[in-house]
Amino acid sequence: MPGSVVQAFAKEIAFRDVRRLETYLAEHVAARFDIAGDLIGRTALLGFWRRLFQTYSLFELHILKCVAEDDLVIAESAYLLAARRGGLLDVRAISVFEVEQGVITRWRDHADLAEVPLSEKDRWRRLSADRW
Repeated sequence: MPGSVVQAFAKEIAFRDVRRLETYLAEHVAARFDIAGDLIGRTALLGFWRRLFQTYSLFELHILKCVAEDDLVIAESAYLLAARRGGLLDVRAISVFEVEQGVITRWRDHADLAEVPLSEKDRWRRLSADRW
């Protein structure tokens, strides 16, 4: 079921190990984040997540609500991040996933960034621009 794939992926993020995330992502996954922009391909997306895990002492994704229809999954989620300065960030997002044959093929994140400091937004832009 597509919804269970997305929920399992979100739970794996807490382990902060990109190898655990790899099996949930299609090789040519296309992801778009409001600040980080477009990340095309599993290697680019996992590289971004690796840099996020290295940057934040806490990084979790919690799916609060999830609705699935066919291969489309819409999730209300909360990202929890421990920022270096300023304590804990709680970023709410609506995410749209497309899941085919048990892997995420497309991912679009629409986050509520009103409470996110400009310094963190700049950090995400830099982290997404780095390529490994």
